[in-house]
Amino acid sequence: MSNMHNSKATRQEEPQTEMSLADIIGRSQSDFELDFFSRIAAQSPCYADILVQLGQLLTLKGRHDEALDIDRRLAKLRPQVPQVAYNLACSYSLLGRTHEALDALRRAIQLGYWDIDHLLMDPDLTGLHSVPEFQDLLSDLDFELLED
Repeated sequence: MSNMHNSKATRQEEPQTEMSLADIIGRSQSDFELDFFSRIAAQSPCYADILVQLGQLLTLKGRHDEALDIDRRLAKLRPQVPQVAYNLACSYSLLGRTHEALDALRRAIQLGYWDIDHLLMDPDLTGLHSVPEFQDLLSDLDFELLED
């Protein structure tokens, strides 16, 4: 009996990591996914595919500082992936960090990002549309695409 008592005491001392059914029912799908991917990222901080999902969810939730942290981590893990540099540009833009956004966008284009239509329609980059350097970047990209 003393073993059973000790196991109960041990269970009570462990931090509770499981959620109640009421907690789960009251949450939106995006909140559930955010929690899910956050837990995986905490266990596997270099799991890039999870970090991509986590960054997108944080951005959708308006948690731009946290999304930027994730995008910076991804940029270190996958420095040669154009979409990673593009997402980093979006995070910087959403935070009003124009110079850094343009640098990341230039990097994305150097790495092979070419979707000019998406650049123009992406609401994450709206803050850059009136910046002359952004217009120059689009002109350069359009010119490069015409040459190919």
